[in-house]
Amino acid sequence: MLTITQDRYEAGANLRFDGPPVQDLFMAGNRVVVAAPVAGSAHLAGRRMTVEGAVAGDVFAAGYRVEVAGAVGGDATAMGYEVITGSVAGNLRVTGSEITIGPVGGYALIIGADVSLTGSIAGDAVLVADDIRFGPEATVAGSLTIYAEDPERVRVPETVAPAARVTIEQRANYDRADWSRMASPSPALWQIVGGFLVGVLISGLILAMVIAIAPKAVQSWRELALAHPGRAIWSGFLVTSALAGSGFVLMLTIIGMFLLPVMLIVTAVAIFAGYALGSYVLGVGLWLAAGRAMPDGIAGKFGLACLGAFIAGLAWLVPVAGWFFVLGLTMLGIGTLAAFVLPRGMLLRRSEAAT
Repeated sequence: MLTITQDRYEAGANLRFDGPPVQDLFMAGNRVVVAAPVAGSAHLAGRRMTVEGAVAGDVFAAGYRVEVAGAVGGDATAMGYEVITGSVAGNLRVTGSEITIGPVGGYALIIGADVSLTGSIAGDAVLVADDIRFGPEATVAGSLTIYAEDPERVRVPETVAPAARVTIEQRANYDRADWSRMASPSPALWQIVGGFLVGVLISGLILAMVIAIAPKAVQSWRELALAHPGRAIWSGFLVTSALAGSGFVLMLTIIGMFLLPVMLIVTAVAIFAGYALGSYVLGVGLWLAAGRAMPDGIAGKFGLACLGAFIAGLAWLVPVAGWFFVLGLTMLGIGTLAAFVLPRGMLLRRSEAAT
């Protein structure tokens, strides 16, 4: 379990959240229960999940069985074999096999085999299902579009929606449907800023975990990158080119084609690790340039990692120049890591780190 400011992260076999109050909640496990209210959004993954407490923001859930019994103040997105939702104030997006839907304040997009609509939907509704059942309180205030294998078997009561607002089509037409009339979700400014800050915190958290596991190694990486940033970037460019080019060379051989996915994964991991390390080095470099001493504790280094990730994230907003800046950071990290992976004497040498 980890708590950062007012956000909580939990992972394990059987998890139950019953307080204290949190802003955003992140949980992953076999059995996941959210028994207490969540002030922000809930991000859940597991085999069996139950949301009993109210969630003021959005809910994102994926598992075998997902039950959202508590009221959701924002949007809800869920996927699983069996999905049950209660009251959702915003939009609802669900995919699964057996689906039961309660009241929805916005639009609803439901894809499943057996769908039961038990509450009212204030906006439009799109149902893609083989078997659809409407409860006594089911209503759709907007247009109702149904895609079924056998449209002739589908009956929509007038109490749900008048025939003028109901469209029933072949399921095969779903992929060719015109979705322009569906309201596209437009995130609020606080959601965009919040998502950006969560990404910064996650990047800092990953670096903090690596520092806690291998502090001496991270220190060596940092010192080498700060001592020779130009050569580190050049080394990263060569290593990345070799990794990407090896994929093309492997495609020329029959046996090597089976190794191509491995090389793609290695390349992706190298880019991610290089970006994370480059952001950390950026934060440390700015801190030292300001005349401050390097902090000794994990908390201080976590803050520097977040500082670098924050600056790198803002750089994406600058056209063209921002892209090259982030690319340089990534190459800096890859080149530094390569100096400790490749044999001595190749490219940037680890012995060149500042002492």
